[in-house]
Amino acid sequence: MSDVLLSGTSGCWVSRGAKLEARPTPFAEVGDLERLAVELVSAGGRRLDAAQPFADVVVGDVRIHAFLKSASSANTQVSIRYLGERPRPLTELAEQGMFSRAVLDGLQQMMASRDNFLICGPTGAGKTTLLRALMLECGEQRVITIEDLPELRLGGASVPLLARQANIEGQGAIGLDRLLVESLRMRPDRIVVGELRSTELLVLLQALNTGHSGSGATLHANSLASVPARLHAIGMLAGVTPQQLDPLLLSSIKWVIQVGFAQSSGKRQILAIGQFCLSGGQLAVSELAR
Repeated sequence: MSDVLLSGTSGCWVSRGAKLEARPTPFAEVGDLERLAVELVSAGGRRLDAAQPFADVVVGDVRIHAFLKSASSANTQVSIRYLGERPRPLTELAEQGMFSRAVLDGLQQMMASRDNFLICGPTGAGKTTLLRALMLECGEQRVITIEDLPELRLGGASVPLLARQANIEGQGAIGLDRLLVESLRMRPDRIVVGELRSTELLVLLQALNTGHSGSGATLHANSLASVPARLHAIGMLAGVTPQQLDPLLLSSIKWVIQVGFAQSSGKRQILAIGQFCLSGGQLAVSELAR
């Protein structure tokens, strides 16, 4: 079980792989869940009230997203994800059926060759699990991780850098793009971005094109075919056109790894591996293996 999802006094679900399972709600009164949400967010160092009805925090080994009942949500919503899972090496993931022995050999070769890569997939499909396993192949190298919340937790010689949200006055925010710029001055052996969402994409591609090899990131995308459009949309946020972005992607990222849920069992698996290419003058991902 990786997630617990609470919705007012009427809904409680837990997730196991791709499936959500309904459970009896432990809250009889609306105020009980609201008080829990406020307490959890406060424990994570943030505020949750009518003026700021939603927040994301990490407390211990769990990530909590809370959204108070308001004009934007008919019920108070609390989403809890367990982050304390023991990091599992690639060999263990292969034994558990996430990918074949042949793919295992390819992933180990990818890391040894210091190829840059992108892991894509839907929520909960194992992007972070795979990314952590890949980084375990790096031994005591200086891996700098760039994240909104501390999910990778690599330990060893790794250096975690975390984004910071603005304070009550709207000041002091530090985004992933700024952290990436600072990381380049910290002698990284590899750079890892927990999830590409905005302008940090351009900074990362520039870094990868100036010698920072063996680096990787994750991206929300449901298939290899949808990756170019997703990256183009993110690039537009940075004011970069597809014509400007595509050459950077082609020259900097060698592998695109698609993770998802097996249709028969619902287990997390690597569904496909591909490479960026041009098809009819348009950026595409050519599938090479399953």
